[in-house]
Amino acid sequence: MSNNKIILEGCIKTFKETNELEFTDSEIFEIFSLTQIHKDRNITYENIISSIVDRGNDGGIDSMMVFIDEEFVENIDDLENFNFSNKTNSRFIITQCKKENSFKEGPIDKLITTIPILLDLEKTETALLSRFNSDLVEQTLLLIEVWKKTAISGGSICLDYIYTTNASEIIVNDIFNQKVDQLLDLSSGCLSTSDIRFFKYSSKELLELYQKQKSNRLSIEFKDRPLTTEFDNYGIGYIGTVKLANYKQFLKAENGDIRDDLFESNIRHFQGLVDVNRKIKNTIENKTEEDFWWLNNGITIIAEEPKEVGKKLSIENIQIVNGLQTSYSIFNNHNEDQNDNRSVLVKVIINSNKETTDNIIASTNSQNPVSPTLLRATEPIQRNLELFFLNEGYYYDRRKNYYKNLGKPSTKIFSIQLTAQAIGAIVFDDPHTARSRPTSLLKTENTYNKIFDSNKNFRGYLNCCLINQKAHNFWLKYENPVIRTKTSNFKLHLSCLIVKELYNKRNINFEEISNINLDNVNIDLFNQSIELLCLHIDQYLYINQNSNLINIAKSKDFTDYLFEQLTIKYESLSSLA
Repeated sequence: MSNNKIILEGCIKTFKETNELEFTDSEIFEIFSLTQIHKDRNITYENIISSIVDRGNDGGIDSMMVFIDEEFVENIDDLENFNFSNKTNSRFIITQCKKENSFKEGPIDKLITTIPILLDLEKTETALLSRFNSDLVEQTLLLIEVWKKTAISGGSICLDYIYTTNASEIIVNDIFNQKVDQLLDLSSGCLSTSDIRFFKYSSKELLELYQKQKSNRLSIEFKDRPLTTEFDNYGIGYIGTVKLANYKQFLKAENGDIRDDLFESNIRHFQGLVDVNRKIKNTIENKTEEDFWWLNNGITIIAEEPKEVGKKLSIENIQIVNGLQTSYSIFNNHNEDQNDNRSVLVKVIINSNKETTDNIIASTNSQNPVSPTLLRATEPIQRNLELFFLNEGYYYDRRKNYYKNLGKPSTKIFSIQLTAQAIGAIVFDDPHTARSRPTSLLKTENTYNKIFDSNKNFRGYLNCCLINQKAHNFWLKYENPVIRTKTSNFKLHLSCLIVKELYNKRNINFEEISNINLDNVNIDLFNQSIELLCLHIDQYLYINQNSNLINIAKSKDFTDYLFEQLTIKYESLSSLA
């Protein structure tokens, strides 16, 4: 065994222990590889797990991801949050992770067979389900929808293939390369784009990625020494102007892309060439006698650990909370000409208090119309839930990737959306909506306020998250591949059903959920629940023969049918007692 492989095995072992993962070696390798390869992307552990589709009948695909302008897309419901235009860039990433000692032609052969079928727009959902598992089909339907919307709007499409093994190094022969070329040509014909790439990762490359740390400290050079101002003992601020070229350098990552992670706490992503951004672009590209900062509101940055040396300010844990549109416009349109003496106004607030940060984000964005959904993370109940989870040894991720960036175990991190899905499914008996339209749980005031109620016992929120997590982990280890494949779209139904089976009754109130002894949510209860769920799926499909697994997982009719059968069962048990 080479040194690279020996060291990588140790790194994977540390990764497994740190994140408290309980999967097979091949599954751990897959999660580890995807985490390292996408380290610089703004995605979560939940995103990585949701992208994995290798559950049998996977066509040789282990993971499929969809990005719009480098923003991870979880499901079709998310697409209404994106504005498609001729500036839209949609990226599809298909990955194969094999814990094998060499790169083989077999996985490429499978893709050569699979891709023309998956990317055939004439194939129906039912036709795809007859050949591939429902996880892969659902991800494919998302990819196709993004592909069509991007193409219609005149945007650009790119496809990346990734093949990773734990071979000591990348060694392939000419036949392998010829098959890769065949795959690329085939894919180019399907998608009508030439922007298709193939990447290989061995132990050597994975080790390099693992050792590469995301820089948390950056320096920004002001035009003149920034004005420093203090506010009692609460914090310190720096105010000054930064040349446009220097600000663009501040935003640039090693690979030349913009540092998207700097904007994780900003409530918006880049809106493309909307009217305001078109005006900023024109201002940047056409010099006048007016300085840029005279015409622009500037940038607000929250950071920690400042070190000032002359005109340079070095800071850590940087978040640009206001000025994302300006930042992207400068990055996309300025030519980095140091002779351009125009500048942008930059405010740097040194603060580590989360509540103060929330207030700054809300205040600095109040001049623009903002959907209440975008500011959910700043609300008191969200902060209080975060504190409760912390006190219980878990992490409520109000801000995407906040705890991931702090190195906390991924299995103890729960996002707002995942929590809302668990509550919607388990408490409100609505697994189909939580499954099919998860973002809708946070969008409407009535639904949001019903789910996030400060009068409810916070223990119930944590219990729902943990029950949902245990159900998913049990499902991953379930030995019957037929039942596991059949129920892959019904994990939220399973979480709901487990609680009902535990109490042997149809209606469960929130206090009962709050008082559940989680030790009773065990493998026996899970096996009992998944077999019962599978039975009713089969019965429903027999009665409704035009339905398919993906459709009924999103169907209220199926949920109602399931609960009717449970009511009959529990009433029968009650009469026998």
